[in-house]
Amino acid sequence: MKNILNILVSFFASLLTFFNVLDLPQDEDIEKSDEVVVNELLNTEESSIEDLEPEEVVAPSTSSSNWWEYPSDIQECTRDGNNLLVLVNKKYQLPSTYKPTDLVKASNSGIRKGENYYLRSIIIDDLRDLITDSKNDGIDLSIVSGYRSYNTQESTYNYWISYYNNCVSCTDKVSARAGHSQHQLGTTLDFSSNEIGDALGSQFGGTKASNWLVENAYKYGFVIGYPQGYESTTGYSYESWHYRYIGKSNALEQRSSGMILEMYLRSKN
Repeated sequence: MKNILNILVSFFASLLTFFNVLDLPQDEDIEKSDEVVVNELLNTEESSIEDLEPEEVVAPSTSSSNWWEYPSDIQECTRDGNNLLVLVNKKYQLPSTYKPTDLVKASNSGIRKGENYYLRSIIIDDLRDLITDSKNDGIDLSIVSGYRSYNTQESTYNYWISYYNNCVSCTDKVSARAGHSQHQLGTTLDFSSNEIGDALGSQFGGTKASNWLVENAYKYGFVIGYPQGYESTTGYSYESWHYRYIGKSNALEQRSSGMILEMYLRSKN
């Protein structure tokens, strides 16, 4: 009996040794692999490009709060595209056929580089006053993007999809899909300044021009579209340069309400 027990002990010891030498992942190896993956993500260099060159692109999150995603129930805008208070966002889209009928050269307002872009004529007078008063305050402003057609926005979005190696979530944080862009309205423009060589990017946020717009743009009917800290509300990363015209009285009401543009427009639609 004693011999049998010795044999059984020896047998189970052999089995234990056998399983220990198998090439199976151990908990320590799993943790180490996870650490390597995390470090690779954290060390990934990301280009700093906004709108057409987004401020920052973050690796897709595993969080359930994916603020950049489009809803499944996308609907047509509740107002006509010509209405200054039409809500255009990730839920409400403009028809592919919509195009403003009163587009004119942005240069009619006196803004630098305006000969390269179009805006609706309805905003020109107030934009001219904004440019004149900003110059009087020693501020330089230029325009680096204005009206974009549905097809142009589609091409722009597809470009960034390609740029980010088909990463849809990366692109959706910084570029609107066709029909969802405020630029299609012809009342939205991207500002820049000679302070940063008329570049389009996050560096605009630290300029005197940007600070001046934050304090004064509403007086002329312009409101920042995607303010800092409200990404989960707007669905887009912060864009210090992106302003939309909603008219002076509306802009004053919006500022007095304490709501960002997105929430103000939702209250009107």
